[in-house]
This record gives sequence, C-alpha cells and structure tokens, in this order.
Amino acid sequence: MQRTAGFAGVIVALLVAQAASAAHMPYIKPTTFGPKRDFVTLESGMAADHFFAMDFPIRGAGDYWVTGPTGAPVKATAASDHKEFAVVEAALPAAGTYRITTGERPGRTAKWARIDGAWKMVRPAAAPGGGGGGGGGGGANAIEEAAVPAGAETLTAVSYLRAETFVTKGAPDRAALKPTGQGFEAELTTHPNEIFAGEPFKLRFLNDGKPVGDVAYAVYRGGDLYEEQRYTNSTRTGADGAAAITFDRAGVYVLVATYPGRVEGQPMVPVAKTTTYSLTFEVTR
Repeated sequence: MQRTAGFAGVIVALLVAQAASAAHMPYIKPTTFGPKRDFVTLESGMAADHFFAMDFPIRGAGDYWVTGPTGAPVKATAASDHKEFAVVEAALPAAGTYRITTGERPGRTAKWARIDGAWKMVRPAAAPGGGGGGGGGGGANAIEEAAVPAGAETLTAVSYLRAETFVTKGAPDRAALKPTGQGFEAELTTHPNEIFAGEPFKLRFLNDGKPVGDVAYAVYRGGDLYEEQRYTNSTRTGADGAAAITFDRAGVYVLVATYPGRVEGQPMVPVAKTTTYSLTFEVTR
C-alpha cells in the first residue's frame, strides 16, 4: 500500500526490555505485503540480534493459520522447516486482508523452586549416560534438581509465542483483524497494511480478550545489520494497554512484546505462563 506523505515526527524505535534483549524472538515475514497472485510466500524463524537474520525455525508444536475476509481461520497446508528458517505458503483465494500466524505455541518449559524466599531455576538431572547436569541454564540463579529441598515450593513455567503478519490483496478490509480472544495478542486500531510514515500506528494489547496495561514492547527495523547506530529507546503502554507509534522512515518493522513482563529492579518471580507476541509490518510513505 503506497502513498505519498511528508516525513514528520520523531522515529520511535524500541528495544525489548533488558531481560529479553538476549533472547531469541519469533517473526513471520511475507515476501510482499501487497500480493497480486492467489498466494503469498513467507519465511519465519527466531532472531537474536537482528531482523531478519534468523538462527533457526520457530519451534514448538503447532500449525500456521490463515484468516481471510471471511474471518474463518484455515490451516496453511504448505509449510516446511529448514535448518535456519521455515517457509510457508498461504492461499489468498479472494481480495481482502489476510492474517498469517503461528497461533499460540508452547515453547521452553522450566522448573523453578522457592528456596529461602527466593526463586531459583532448577537444572534437570542428567539422563543416564548423558555425562553431566542439565546444562548451564539459569546461571548463578539456578540449582541442581538433586539439591532442591524436600517440600520446597515448585512451579513449572511454560513460555509461549505467537508471531503474525498481515497482507492485503486488492482493497483492505478488517475481518481478519478481529482478535481471537485467546491468549496475549494485539488489537490493531490502525490497519496493519495502511501504516504511513509520519502518522501514528495505533494498537492495544489484550490477554484473553481483555486489555492489559503496563506492557513493555519494542519495535525493530528489519535489515539494520549495516546501520551505524541501532535503536536504544524502550517504552511501555499505559493502564489501558494502548500504544501509538509514529515512524519517520519507511521500511519493514517487527514489534515484540512479552506478557507478563518482568518489572525491572524487582526480584525474579516466575509465572506459569508467559507469551511473546510479534507482529511484522510495513511502513510506507
């Protein structure tokens, strides 16, 4: 969707909260956001430092889903994992806007134990013949499984992810933009294929269909590997979960948010479920 508009505003480029900055982040990106044919090809993967320099495909059980102008999700049947990324082909049978998503997928599972009032990650015992403990996960804030005191409070934490993007064939519509009402996601006030430089991109974060506030989120510009200076700003939503982001440069961007996020300066308190959400979108002039 191209449009001529003057550049205005200040570039808003936001990094993930400090605890998440070193983690791999999911994404799914189409070859074009305005396809002309009856299909679109996408790549998806996990990126650590730069988008879209992927390290490996999105892991965790699940399928890719395509929601079009009818509002009904359909499983993408053409999807294949490779060593560094996955390739997905989504059918676009009619004109309109389509959401292509991983859906909510379970990822890493970690066990925690509360010892002397502080939570520590539990390293699993080595498998027979494995030659060592369960790895170095957790660093100094970790404990071997055999060392967990009897009767200690424990918790199993599962990290979920949801990566999605939108493409529009012909004129845009909004049926595919309707939130699923399940898990952590973004409700898009601004159409994701009508984001223009100098104008705010408005959205709101929801969890199970209800607004959630004080969400830390970040926006990366894709292809910044050769930038002299990367973005260093970060921000959070208000109590209503709403955000408005204005860009002064065209390009492909990725928004990343994790809920619930860690409060900086506060002790680590694990929760049973956290979800990382990402949205890949294009900003045009």
